Amino acid sequence: VLLSQPWPVSAGLVEEERKLPLLTSGQRLVDQQGNHVKLACVNWYGAHMELFSVHGLHKRGLYEIVDDIVEAGFNCVRMPYSLDLTFKSNFVVPDVALTANPELKGKTGLEIFHLTMKAMTDKNLMVFLNNHNSVAAWCCNADSEDGIWSNDAYSAEDWIVSLVYLADYYKDNKYVIGMDLRNEIHDVKKKGRFITWGESNDIDNDWKYATEVASRRIYEVNPDWLIIVSGLCFSFDLRSMVDNLPSIPQDRKLVWTVHYYSFSRWWTRYGDRLSESFGWDVGNKEAWRRVSKKSKEWMVIVGVAFGAVVGIVGAKMFMGFGKRVALVPRKNSVMWSGWGLTFFLWCVVAAVGLQVGAKSIREGYDNAGCAIMAVEADAMDAGRMGGSVLGAIGFVVGVGCFFARDLGEWKIRGKSFEKDKEKGIEMKELEAGEDNDRERLSSAENSDVEAAAAVEKTTGDLCDLAVYFFVLNLVVTLVISFICLLIASSLADKTSTYSMLHDELKSKWVIDGTAPVLVGEFGSGTDGLGGGEDWWNQMMRFLKQYDLDYAYWPWNGEKWDNSTYEYQNEGYGLVTVDW
Repeated sequence: VLLSQPWPVSAGLVEEERKLPLLTSGQRLVDQQGNHVKLACVNWYGAHMELFSVHGLHKRGLYEIVDDIVEAGFNCVRMPYSLDLTFKSNFVVPDVALTANPELKGKTGLEIFHLTMKAMTDKNLMVFLNNHNSVAAWCCNADSEDGIWSNDAYSAEDWIVSLVYLADYYKDNKYVIGMDLRNEIHDVKKKGRFITWGESNDIDNDWKYATEVASRRIYEVNPDWLIIVSGLCFSFDLRSMVDNLPSIPQDRKLVWTVHYYSFSRWWTRYGDRLSESFGWDVGNKEAWRRVSKKSKEWMVIVGVAFGAVVGIVGAKMFMGFGKRVALVPRKNSVMWSGWGLTFFLWCVVAAVGLQVGAKSIREGYDNAGCAIMAVEADAMDAGRMGGSVLGAIGFVVGVGCFFARDLGEWKIRGKSFEKDKEKGIEMKELEAGEDNDRERLSSAENSDVEAAAAVEKTTGDLCDLAVYFFVLNLVVTLVISFICLLIASSLADKTSTYSMLHDELKSKWVIDGTAPVLVGEFGSGTDGLGGGEDWWNQMMRFLKQYDLDYAYWPWNGEKWDNSTYEYQNEGYGLVTVDW
């Protein structure tokens, strides 16, 4: 289906080897004659995984697959590999991976890798290598150190040795045009590893310094190669990098590479997350489930706090009935108390809205695996802090109004049971006494009756006001909730527009003409994680608008599942399971 869609037009195959190697000219790649060469590539993966071989060789012949790639209009292939492939060079590829290519059975992964490269370049396909990971496996998640070139499996020196070996091996094959030094650079928070750019000479953690060292070593054996450098934050953010260019010996050879999938950014998935949070959709959206869980926790906290305040108010309103103590508040004190409670509720609703909204957005930045995107992340935290402060102010002001006015304005009328009992005894004694005392007591009784009537009336007024404020708060809560839904819905509409995609990508990728920006991975699949036709059309529009080089992920119709030892459908692939 995707192959039937409009793609950015490529420059076609480079038929003459003499036009290679490629050079950079501002934002473009050019051949030796200065003609623009647009890379229209596709990823063909598998060599970086447990079988040590590109996928598809169990269904189709090697050259058949290569012919299909050429026929589809691509002029280039991005070829991922693992460090295991080069260091475990004696690993024999299992027969299950080579069913349709019996002549390859018994060969090692490295041998088949070289034969695959030859098959592609024989057809004039340009190929650039990508050191995808260290240990052969699927890659990469936020907790994996495969986004770091130096880890427990292989050192930074091992990584460079592998790059140099391949640079030297392909130095005479001009159709192998360069090396994507490492895939999807990102922090690994759980292990306390945070990648920097140009802040130190720590080759294990500073990506700029590691890039400079690796490029110098590659230059010594193959000065013709393009040096393709991944952005930070899972190959998404170039902002800190373009302002501090790496010092590499290769002249006009620096290329940036970025990745972008339909599921990978908060603003792409926002509509899906919003839908699921209100039960409008059911799907495997774990990120929003975590946000939803956190929001529910906040709602419980707010519910308990609000319930406690309402309980106190209720108790203070009706405590007089059990002990026959009449509470006679002045009317303006009730109004102060009610409005204070209302203000508290309004603040709490707003605070919860800020917390939930900021958390959902922050979730996307947390998953980006990049401390350098702290500007946006801190903004989200500021929103959450603002929500907390607003809720606290509402609580203090609301409860403060209630109790302060209460203590100053409420008067206790009547007496307790013990007082009434003493009064009854006193009345009996006085009845046996002087007539004028009896008249005084009668007058006192009349006063008590009048006071009781006043208490009953005032208590009724209080109940009426309580109902008034209860209804008012209920209405206000519903109105604010509705407004929040409208805002959320409007934001969801905004995040699905081309302007949102354009502004986000252009700002993070810094397309300013100083160096080519190669979209080394992008794709939209059948897993329902964002995207769809709208996303695809917007992405095609963006690629065409800035005439960007690209490599779609992937060509594959299947991918290997080592846990079940069988192939599974590749939902993002351009070809079907029969390849």
